[in-house]
Amino acid sequence: MLHGMCRHRHANENRVTPATPAKARCLVEILRRRATRRKLILLECGIIRYAPFADCGRPLWDLMALQPWFETTQPPAEWFKIYRATQQVPDVAPSNERPWQFTQVNGHHAVEWLEQHADGTADDDQLLLAGEYFHHAEYAAEAYRFDTPDEQRAELEIRYGVASWLLSLREIGPKLWNILDYYLANFPGEFYVWASWRPFHPEHRATATGLIDDILGHPLQSIQFDDAWRTPDAIAIASTMYETRDFSPAPILADALEDAGCDNTGVLTHCRTERRHCRGCWVADLLLGRS
Repeated sequence: MLHGMCRHRHANENRVTPATPAKARCLVEILRRRATRRKLILLECGIIRYAPFADCGRPLWDLMALQPWFETTQPPAEWFKIYRATQQVPDVAPSNERPWQFTQVNGHHAVEWLEQHADGTADDDQLLLAGEYFHHAEYAAEAYRFDTPDEQRAELEIRYGVASWLLSLREIGPKLWNILDYYLANFPGEFYVWASWRPFHPEHRATATGLIDDILGHPLQSIQFDDAWRTPDAIAIASTMYETRDFSPAPILADALEDAGCDNTGVLTHCRTERRHCRGCWVADLLLGRS
């Protein structure tokens, strides 16, 4: 393991230092200044959706759906607020003195609530429920570890690794920025599986760094985006890609931008190059006025 590196992606120990090779340190420092909380949340969700996680090659989005803890029932956010404040289980809702209404949720709902929160379309209650779901997933995955037959231990370790990764999204504060140091300067190549570590899929880091590039752009590239490029056609294409998460029309977006007078090589190449895009893509964000 590299000197000073921590294998948890949000840990401050991953931060670049004067001892970090200059190229990596410069890259991280520029992108940390460019990143916003919204973009980093979308980066986390993009990695969950698209980056191959373990040796099976599936991303976390697919792996979580295979877990016995994927679906659960939750009380409303008010229940959790009362419990946190009193450390007592509330039997009935204070508003009507009736039993709480539980709702079925799953891991995909929780990740989608994070994405919606990043874009300002989910309220704080949904963010709270997402965090409580991640806590549930880790707790349930830990419970499955006990009395495990040896032939199932490897599978259960990956199950716990998936849940542990999700748990780290329960707190989305300043340590989110450390994910840039983790992938760009101090990547350990292993994820946590309860008291030990397992190797990531060989393409995990490449996919993650590709998403960082898609969301934050080249560190030495500064684009002056002309308002004249924001034509109805270009905005409509970018909006549809964003809402559907289908970025396959990106080359068509490049054509629309070119028709609007865009001759910026960085913008056009980003759209026309075959690559993975996700929500937070810097070209789509510039078109749609998002940061």
